[in-house]
Amino acid sequence: MGVVDASRVLAGAQRRAVRLSDTVLGAFGRHHSEQRLMTDAAGYWADRDAPRWLDDSHWRGGRFIDEARFAAIGTDHLALFDRLAGTVGGRPDLGCVLEWGVGGGANAVSFAPRAERFIALNINPASPAEAARVVAERCDTPVTEIVADVARPELVLDDVPAGTVDLFVCLYVLELVPSPEYGLRLMRLAADLLRPGALAFVQIKYSIGRAETRSPRRSYRHQTASMTSYRLDHFWTAMDAIGLRPLAMTLVPEGVLDHQYGYLLLQRPSS
Repeated sequence: MGVVDASRVLAGAQRRAVRLSDTVLGAFGRHHSEQRLMTDAAGYWADRDAPRWLDDSHWRGGRFIDEARFAAIGTDHLALFDRLAGTVGGRPDLGCVLEWGVGGGANAVSFAPRAERFIALNINPASPAEAARVVAERCDTPVTEIVADVARPELVLDDVPAGTVDLFVCLYVLELVPSPEYGLRLMRLAADLLRPGALAFVQIKYSIGRAETRSPRRSYRHQTASMTSYRLDHFWTAMDAIGLRPLAMTLVPEGVLDHQYGYLLLQRPSS
């Protein structure tokens, strides 16, 4: 085993140990505050020198997100979006697409060519620029770059007027947010951004009931990819309650990048 492989095994073992500890502490209500989790999340995604940053941010050229996997992410997600949209009336015109958590543009390079306008949004200021750069290699769709504030995501409405977005895309993000409540906060914002009749295509990590699959509410840096999960029925009814009608859902219990993924197609009602 090489030095790199050994370090990755050790890091994985450390994350599992922290996960076990946090599961026990969480069972006794020993959670970190929402403010601390937001601060930790902002610090984590700002640290471009972290060894996992490129891969976690889905930038092209990471150790895991190589050229082939980068290309496959967007291709697979666009195909899944079309399949879900096909169950409720066929392939829609994308119009103005906003991707919340654009990362290095892995999804943007597939969605932007079918859009009239693409809004690349991320909490790290380097990512919207990188997404715009890789989109420009693929098509001439104009890209608007927006940097969101973790603590005040609603400020995005200063840059994107309510009711002007035709498709809200949020993939590999909602499991990274500080808490389930914060994720619902983002989805309420999505409902505000979408025009009546417009769609949202989002992905969550779902809980299967075991303690280790629930939101730990602790140790953001160690729990990043498992920070937030939802029961499927709870998320479905929560979307309905905030004004995003669920239209279709598909589950991926085990995938290349992770496990327990639920993909949902949602719609802001026309009236």
